[in-house]
Amino acid sequence: MVFTAEVLFGQLMVGAILLGGVYALVTMGLALIFGVMRILNIAHGEFIIFGAYATYWVSKLLGLDPFISIALAIPASAVLGFLVNTLMIRGLTKSFDAPIVSSFGLLLIMQASMLIAWTGDPRSLVTPFTAESIAVGPLLVPVIRLIAFSLSVSVLTALYLFLTRTFVGRAIRAIAQDSETAATLGIPVRRLQSFTFILSTCLAGLSGGLIAMLLSFQPTFGPEFLLKSFVVLALSGVGNIPGVIAGGLILGIGESYGSFFLGSGLRNVVAYALLIVLLLFRPRGLFGEKQVREV
Repeated sequence: MVFTAEVLFGQLMVGAILLGGVYALVTMGLALIFGVMRILNIAHGEFIIFGAYATYWVSKLLGLDPFISIALAIPASAVLGFLVNTLMIRGLTKSFDAPIVSSFGLLLIMQASMLIAWTGDPRSLVTPFTAESIAVGPLLVPVIRLIAFSLSVSVLTALYLFLTRTFVGRAIRAIAQDSETAATLGIPVRRLQSFTFILSTCLAGLSGGLIAMLLSFQPTFGPEFLLKSFVVLALSGVGNIPGVIAGGLILGIGESYGSFFLGSGLRNVVAYALLIVLLLFRPRGLFGEKQVREV
């Protein structure tokens, strides 16, 4: 196959879009917690890496298909989320600063624990589709990235429908708008906040399992995915699932072309630059809406 400039451009775009969908799923857990609980979970990246390791070891030790391993790793992420919420987060929801400090401490604990348990060697999970590609005209679409993208968008679509079409989802959105008013209406605020935290760790575990199939990972990679989540969240604004998907695609495209022109070692420069520009000129995000409160 001859790679012309147009084919190369298209190939980069395909890879960027497929990875961007996974970045959107990576971000959604952080967006949920911040939107509903007003908590900035600095340990979010470690939950993603935990999901990657859980999927990896379930597959290796039990000899299961990686996609079945993800289904078994998600409950492990839910248990971890329940323990963290019960023992640490639930008592700190009245403060903005305390959860940041506590979750930073949790980041250090989880990172050190995973280094001790699983060493710092890079790992990746090989699937039956890892080396497979589908030819679409002159372009090659990696099957594993296509599956990960499709699964990510499907989960985000299901989450959007859950939050907009079900009673529990609407109650969660009401809490995100005004938790005190929601409580006066009889909505169990603390219970649904706990549910949201556990749901966010499940999403992080799922995205971690997909990351394990797409990229190499190690315990110290958590902050890198936290940064990517911040960038996507800054692009999308809070509480905007379609915006999160669009933000993930923008980050994926920026990283893909940034890696090509600047080198793979500088791919995160694009993410840092996007974050700085957005915070300076568009702090509500590209897709965020201006909020007006009556006084």
